[in-house]
Amino acid sequence: MKKNNILIELLVGIIALGVILQIVCIVVAKHHLYNAVGLWVGIGLAWFMAIHMKRTIEDSLDMDEESAVKHARNAYALRTGVAVAVIALVVLFKLGNPITLVIGIFPLKGAAYLQPLIHKVFQWYERKKDCKNCGKEE
Repeated sequence: MKKNNILIELLVGIIALGVILQIVCIVVAKHHLYNAVGLWVGIGLAWFMAIHMKRTIEDSLDMDEESAVKHARNAYALRTGVAVAVIALVVLFKLGNPITLVIGIFPLKGAAYLQPLIHKVFQWYERKKDCKNCGKEE
């Protein structure tokens, strides 16, 4: 059975889009560190949300329908609460730009759309790696 790499592919997509957004922030905005901290806190939040969503889906599959719906709603409320709390802390302590923080969460959505492309890149890399090992039998 092949390993399911969807979460890894999603996380790679979030980081790739984060790097692109960081370059845009450097080119467009002043206060590079302030914006970068906000952006990467948002990227970290997107990672947390992706991992938590995967765990929630896996846990929900082992439950009956009513319990699964309740569990999914509670997990959504937890993710939303964590996001609001993190944004509030960043604003309260002036740790980073809250606008770039919110923008940093968007790659979660973008990476979901890019996942099929990232999957093809992962498959190409695996085939290339397997091909290098083809002639090296011991």
